[in-house]
Amino acid sequence: IYNSLWAVFYSLNFLQNLSILWYMDYYYQFHKHQHYFLCHDILEDAWKSQNTFSKHDAVVSLILFATANYHYRRGNLKGALKSFEKALLTINHAKDDTQLHLNINEFKQLIVKMIEAVKLQKQFTPLQLPIEPEFQTLIKRKYPDYLFTSQIIKEPYIVDHHIKRDRTEVIKNRERALFHRQYRNKSNKKDQ
Repeated sequence: IYNSLWAVFYSLNFLQNLSILWYMDYYYQFHKHQHYFLCHDILEDAWKSQNTFSKHDAVVSLILFATANYHYRRGNLKGALKSFEKALLTINHAKDDTQLHLNINEFKQLIVKMIEAVKLQKQFTPLQLPIEPEFQTLIKRKYPDYLFTSQIIKEPYIVDHHIKRDRTEVIKNRERALFHRQYRNKSNKKDQ
């Protein structure tokens, strides 16, 4: 079975190959390191690199799911609830959910379970996504140390990543975007 999976992997086009690698990275970080902030970044970059993308794409539900878990672990129940609810809404309406390599019905049930846990103010506990067994095999091939970590990761760099990370590039990108918006606004006023 392994050889046939890799044969399919290599026969796909380049962007499909990349998206498979991004999903592998996401699931590895989600289960092994509980680095939910990085999970969000991995899939958001992958999503935005597509020629066309929409907030209705199935991948957005996983981005929101990682965000929800990041908030939940940090005790931000309001942020967690909002993100879990958006994740559920997105996956319920997504037409491209097979690309996630998940049992979608179990994923939807898991989101509902997490919404209830947040509403009941239950303590955060790490959870395992219902990854398709064949895809799980591919992840283990890429990451031999891949496994589900059931203890809550408490490393400050991971738990408080939005505070601890190097924000130099983020600040530069925001300044660049602001400059472009201001330039566009000035150009639009001249045209009127």
